[in-house]
Amino acid sequence: MKNKKINLAIFLLSVLALGISLKLFYNMAIYSDEFNSSPALISGGEFWSIMDWLRLALLVGISILSGVKLLKK
Repeated sequence: MKNKKINLAIFLLSVLALGISLKLFYNMAIYSDEFNSSPALISGGEFWSIMDWLRLALLVGISILSGVKLLKK
């Protein structure tokens, strides 16, 4: 039972982190569109723009894996 609570907590925290990151990414896209800028310029360069995409991909992966682990048991 304790293990299931830990898995649920990991899943909820990963989904929460994904939601926050998606909202921040969406706000950056709106800002760059309104002020005729680019996401790479706002992020601090092309490298950091790629790191933003990588963070989103990793959070999606963690959310999926923790959800599968939660539902598997």
